[in-house]
Amino acid sequence: MSRPVPLIARITLLALVYFAAAKLGLSLAALHSNVTPIWPPTGIAIAALLIFGRRVWPGIFLGALAVNVLTDIPVGSAFGIAVGNTLEAVVAVWLLQRVARWRNSLDSVADVMRFVGCAAILAPMVSATIGNLSLRLGGAAEWATFWPFWLTWWIGDGFGALIVAPFILSWRWPGELKAEHGVEIAVLLILHLSVVMIVFGGWFPGPVKTYPLAYLSLPFLLWAALKFDLRIVTSAIVLMASVAVWGAKHGYGPWVLASPNVALILLITFVGTSSLMTLVVSAVTSERRKAEADKSKLGSELELQRRRIEQLVAHVPGVVWEAWAKPDVASQRIDFVSSHVEKLLGYSQEEWLSTPNFWLTIVHPKDKERAAREAAAIFESGKGGTSRFRWLRKDGSTVWVEAQSVVVCDESGPVGMRGVTMNITAAVQAEIERAELLDRESQAREEAEEASRLKEEFLATVSHELRTPLNAVVGWSRLVRSGQLDKEGMAHALEVIERNASAQRQIIEDLLDVSRIVTGKLRINTQRVDLLLVIHAAIDAVRPAAEAKEIDLRMHFEAPDAIVKADVERLQQILWNLLANAVKFTPQRGSVDVYLRQHGSLAEIRIEDSGPGIPADFLPRIFERFTQADSSSTRKHGGLGLGLAIVRHLVELHGGTVWAGNREGNGGAVLVVSLPAIEPTATELISRSISVQ
Repeated sequence: MSRPVPLIARITLLALVYFAAAKLGLSLAALHSNVTPIWPPTGIAIAALLIFGRRVWPGIFLGALAVNVLTDIPVGSAFGIAVGNTLEAVVAVWLLQRVARWRNSLDSVADVMRFVGCAAILAPMVSATIGNLSLRLGGAAEWATFWPFWLTWWIGDGFGALIVAPFILSWRWPGELKAEHGVEIAVLLILHLSVVMIVFGGWFPGPVKTYPLAYLSLPFLLWAALKFDLRIVTSAIVLMASVAVWGAKHGYGPWVLASPNVALILLITFVGTSSLMTLVVSAVTSERRKAEADKSKLGSELELQRRRIEQLVAHVPGVVWEAWAKPDVASQRIDFVSSHVEKLLGYSQEEWLSTPNFWLTIVHPKDKERAAREAAAIFESGKGGTSRFRWLRKDGSTVWVEAQSVVVCDESGPVGMRGVTMNITAAVQAEIERAELLDRESQAREEAEEASRLKEEFLATVSHELRTPLNAVVGWSRLVRSGQLDKEGMAHALEVIERNASAQRQIIEDLLDVSRIVTGKLRINTQRVDLLLVIHAAIDAVRPAAEAKEIDLRMHFEAPDAIVKADVERLQQILWNLLANAVKFTPQRGSVDVYLRQHGSLAEIRIEDSGPGIPADFLPRIFERFTQADSSSTRKHGGLGLGLAIVRHLVELHGGTVWAGNREGNGGAVLVVSLPAIEPTATELISRSISVQ
C-alpha cells in the first residue's frame, strides 16, 4: 500500500513544475519579458488545485514568484504577478465547485461549457488584470500598453487552461483503455503526429514551410473525439499544440508573421478553438455512448422484467388483467387476462377476450350494480382502488374476489385499467366467522356483566329481605320478654313474630329451591291431582293478605273436573307464588280473577289482577332468576326475584308451560300455566263433590 505524499512535497513539486512551464512560456514572450500568449502554467495550476485541493496554492505562488523575480522587473511587480497567478487558479476552482456546480468531469457538453466559462474565460481575467497593474505600478511597463498586454495575457492564460488542464485531469480520472484499441490508437497518434509535423513542424517537402494547412489536423482530432475516451483526445490536442508552438518558434507553420506576438496569438487561438471543438465533440460522443449504454441497459432490464413478469403472472394465484376504455358493458375492451382465470372460474381466456367487459357479466346479481359503480368511480379517480364482489363460476358456484386495480392515464385523462383479482373466499368466510365469534364473545361478556350485576343486586336484596323479618322477630321478642305487653299486645306480638318467621322461612326455601334447580337436584313426586282442590287450597293461603287489602278474589271454573299428574306440594307452590304475586301487586280494593279451563289435552290456570301490569321491557326477563321490574333499594314491593323463576322450572318439570303478559284495556298482569290434563275417575268426581259441599 503506497504511503500518501506529504503536503510540503506536493507544494514543492507543484512549484518546480510551475516554474519549468513558466520558463517555457516566458521564452516565447515578445511584447514584454513577462507577457506571453503561451502560458501552460495556468492549466497546471488549476489541475493541481482540483486534484490535490486548494491547500497546495503556495506551490503556485512560489513557482510564479521565482520565475518572475528572475526577469528584469522590480520585486514588487514580481510579487504582484505571483499573487495574480495564484488567485487565478483559486478563483477558477471556486467558480467551478461553488458557483457552476461542476461535476469534476468533461463527459457532457454542459460540463465542458462550465469549465470553459469558469477556468478559461473568467479566471484568467483576474491574473491579466492584477499582473498588468503590477507591471505598471512597479514602473515595468507603460500605461498606454495596458490593453494589448491585458489581451495577450488573458488569451495566453485562457487557452493554457483550456489545453493543459483537461489533459492532466483526464489522466487523473478513472478510466481504462481497451486492449483491442491499442493498434488503432497507435495508428491515430502516428498519423496525427505526421500531419502535425508536416503542417507545423517543417516536414512539408520543398523550401516553403508556411502553407496554411492547419485544417488538415482537424480530422484526427475528430477521430479521437468520436472513437476514444478523453485521455486520447486531450493527448492529441497537447501533441498538436506542442508541435505547433515549437514550429512557430523555429519559423514553421501557417502563422509565421512579422509580429511574433500576433503570430503566437493566432496560433494559440487556432489550437485553443480546435481544442474546444474537440472537447465538445468528445462530450457529445460521451453523452451518446452513455445514452446508448443506458438504452441498452434499460432494454436488457426491460427484457429481464418482461420475462420476470411473465413468470410472476403465470404463478400469481389470481387473475391478472388489462382493460381499455371506461368500465361499462358497451365499450370496455379486455386486452389481457392471465391463464389463472380458467382455473379459478372455468372460463377460457378466449371467452374473456372476445366479450366486451366480460368480468361484469359474471358478477353475482346482488353485487353487479355496486361492482359496476365502484369500477367506474376508480376509473374516474385516475388513481386506482380496491373492490370486493362475488363472481359466478362456470359451474354456477360462487367465489368471493377482491380486484386491486390501477388506472392508466395519458394527457387526456384515464384511458384504461390494469390489476389483479384474487380469490378471497376463505378470508371472507374467516371474517364472517370472526364477526360471529366477536358477537358471541360480546354477548357472553354482556351476559357475564349482567350476571355479576344481578348477583350483586341479589346479595343486597337477600341481605335486606332476611334482615327485615329478622328485625321484626328480634324487636317483638324483646317486648315479650320485658313483660310490658298486655294479653292483647302479647297476641299481636306472637302473630307478628310468626308472620315474619314464615316470611323468612319462605325466603330460605326459595333459595334452597334455586340451589336445587342450579345443581339439578330438584325432584318431584307425581300423582293424580285434582286441580280444583289445589287452587282452593292456594286461594285459602293468600286470602288473609287479600282481605287485608280488601281485594276481591273471584274464581271462574269452566273445567272443575280437571285432573293432572303432578307433585301436590310443588303444584301448590306454583299456584301460591302466582297468587301471592297477584295480591302483592294489586292495589287496595282491587281484584284478582282465577280461571280454570281446559283446551284439548291441556288444563289452563289463568290468573289476572287489576294491578299496574308488567313493564313491556321486563316481560322477556320476567322468568329469569334474580330479576325484578324494580330492583332499586327503594322499591315498594319486597322479594328476591326468584318466585317466577322457580314457577317456570317447576311447571317445566311437570311438562307444562307458563306465560306472562298484560290484560288489554284496563291493564293488569296475566299469568297462565298450562299442564297436561288426564281424565278424572268416578271416585275423584265423587270425592271432589263431597269436598266442595
